Amino acid sequence: MVKINGTPVQGWLDWEIESNSYREADTFRVTFVLSGLVAPFDEAWFVSQTTIGVEILAGFPADPANYGASELDSLIIGNVDEVSYDPAQRTLELSGRDLTSLLIDAKTAEKWQNQTASEIATTLAKRHGLTPVVTATTDTIGRFYQIDHVSTTCVETEWDFLCWIAQQTQFVVYVKGNELHFGPQPDPASAPQYPITWTPADDSQPFTSNTKQLSFTRTLTVGNTISVTVRSWNAKQRAGFNATYPQGHAKGIRPGTATQPSQAYSYQIPNLTQDQATKRARAIYNELIKNEMRMRAELPGDNELSTLHVIPVSGTGTSFDQNYFPEAITRRMDFHAGYTMEARCRNHSSDVVPA
Repeated sequence: MVKINGTPVQGWLDWEIESNSYREADTFRVTFVLSGLVAPFDEAWFVSQTTIGVEILAGFPADPANYGASELDSLIIGNVDEVSYDPAQRTLELSGRDLTSLLIDAKTAEKWQNQTASEIATTLAKRHGLTPVVTATTDTIGRFYQIDHVSTTCVETEWDFLCWIAQQTQFVVYVKGNELHFGPQPDPASAPQYPITWTPADDSQPFTSNTKQLSFTRTLTVGNTISVTVRSWNAKQRAGFNATYPQGHAKGIRPGTATQPSQAYSYQIPNLTQDQATKRARAIYNELIKNEMRMRAELPGDNELSTLHVIPVSGTGTSFDQNYFPEAITRRMDFHAGYTMEARCRNHSSDVVPA
């Protein structure tokens, strides 16, 4: 079911939703057949609008020929960014983002030093009619930078600022439906699992899997061969700090050795203490090593899998048998291919232990 401004509209041919990980907007695309559109939601109406709200729902009702919205799950609520009209093909396509776009498109130059991160997240959520699902914090933003800093006073998007304060508090931020979520990252140990299995072919039978297609890649230059250095000048302490993680990684090949050089990633982050610089270098390193192992799976569509799941893979008999974290899930439905989805996932290998 596709709703336009809250009203179910017939005539859609296919749709696609990409659900992204934290700090990114989810996106959608819907194609309508012009002959299926009925007034007031006809082609003339669509191309004359400046704001169009879209909600896409899907599910498995008992009677596929006779069902209501209550039997479906809402997969995305958002606003249209672009209307594409093709009079020759007799189609109309809507594409846009979820309600993260309300914060992405809004600029702010407000000063927030005396408010906590959770207070700011709640204020911005309510400003745009979103329901705040926010974990309370106690430190004010001014404490992160002990003197006034451009990051808390310059003109930037409200979403960029929310992502910045989430980074300072080691929180995650994302929009789901009409809710703004701001809180600690879920513990992978307690996250729901979505297993993917593979049984190789043999002389008696072909391969079997709960996927339609499964593929992997491994980047050999990630993991044990990277290092992260954070440099910071603390204006209040009038001192500079450097922190490198992991310590002891080679910075290059030294005379008389055959040590493999590491890929050095360097970041300039103002007004950190030595301890904060070390923690930031460690956090960046832990994020970078997740790009080592990548998995892509095409599956029959369902509404269960989300970017909050952990996907354990088993049966290949290789080092690719491990846990993966989804970074994007694309769902598609049309009248020819049915309901399908694709998951793109990543993680470090079991050979690399995060800090």
